[in-house]
Amino acid sequence: MIRPAIFSGFKAAKAIDRVLGGADDAKEQYTESIAQEWKTDMVWASRLAKAFYQFTGVVYRAGLQFPRTTQLMSKILCGEPRYAHIANRAFQKLMLF
Repeated sequence: MIRPAIFSGFKAAKAIDRVLGGADDAKEQYTESIAQEWKTDMVWASRLAKAFYQFTGVVYRAGLQFPRTTQLMSKILCGEPRYAHIANRAFQKLMLF
């Protein structure tokens, strides 16, 4: 649950900066941003997790064949790239097996 905390903290810091700059709608934009962006990411994260647990053996073998997977997971936890991008790439790779 580190990534959601970092994500919302980053968005909150931007909202606080906007409030200090005089923006009246900073709270509403923060709430909307969290709802839209995080909801989309969580839908894709859920799909990716379901595929992982459904095809654990295949995913494990793919991870062994592609050592870059560990680096990629680290980047995902840091918020780059988005879950949707990773999910699409993972599903394409799974189709090869």
